[in-house]
Amino acid sequence: MTEKEFKETVLPHHRMMLAEAMRLLKDRDEALDCLQDAMTSLWKSRIELAKVSNLKAYCLRTVSNRALEMIRQSHVSYSEYGKDLQSDVKSDSAVEISENAAILKKAIKLLPENERKVVLMKAINGLSSEEIAEATGLTSNNVRVLLYRGRKRIKDYLKKKYGL
Repeated sequence: MTEKEFKETVLPHHRMMLAEAMRLLKDRDEALDCLQDAMTSLWKSRIELAKVSNLKAYCLRTVSNRALEMIRQSHVSYSEYGKDLQSDVKSDSAVEISENAAILKKAIKLLPENERKVVLMKAINGLSSEEIAEATGLTSNNVRVLLYRGRKRIKDYLKKKYGL
């Protein structure tokens, strides 16, 4: 499939795909990221797209799968955060860990976009500052500053809102 054919056959479905991503993720920025990932995936598999009988359904399934993957990653990520938070908060029960994870998720959502991405890449993926810099196009120093600010904002939010 050529670029022109891709634009003519796949791109017309982008609104429907975005709507599906919004329905599942309930956040416009995440839905746009999801759509971009799905479109990239479709582009990479463009040779096989010619064999697909229902392209609209295939596009919808692609974006749905990507959105569900993002939800699973988010759930696992915040659960891991909850486990890390357990030592700081001295919580003993799974219920408290779950509550702490929800609190932390809310704090992370309040971070500016760059800080949130960098903090999540570091905490969830375990990437070094250099690896994050390479993935984001930022400098290593900028990554370290964003990490510091993000962690500080989270700590300040938890202290102010919950006395933790």
